[in-house]
Amino acid sequence: MNLITIQVVHNNNKLFTVAYRPGMTILELINQQFLDPKKEGIPNLCNKGACRSCTIKIIDKAELLAEATKGEQRALAVGRTAMALGYRLACKCYFKAAPEERTT
Repeated sequence: MNLITIQVVHNNNKLFTVAYRPGMTILELINQQFLDPKKEGIPNLCNKGACRSCTIKIIDKAELLAEATKGEQRALAVGRTAMALGYRLACKCYFKAAPEERTT
């Protein structure tokens, strides 16, 4: 199973491991398991990428994630520099789509 480890920047640098699941954001995957996600999981204010409250750092397996959109890069303010250091926005960050299985 593909797992990715992330660090939540605005929640005491908590670490979470997320299983590969395309179609949901990292924010949704983490926060669905908590009654009070803003305290226990990934805080978020706008869910649009503008507030940057859901900034995360990808610790490993970044290759499992879809490329950041231009909007996500702009929202991180320092764009490519932050991205190169592994920072993303959990509300905009998705796993890559699963490759289609070949049938023969």
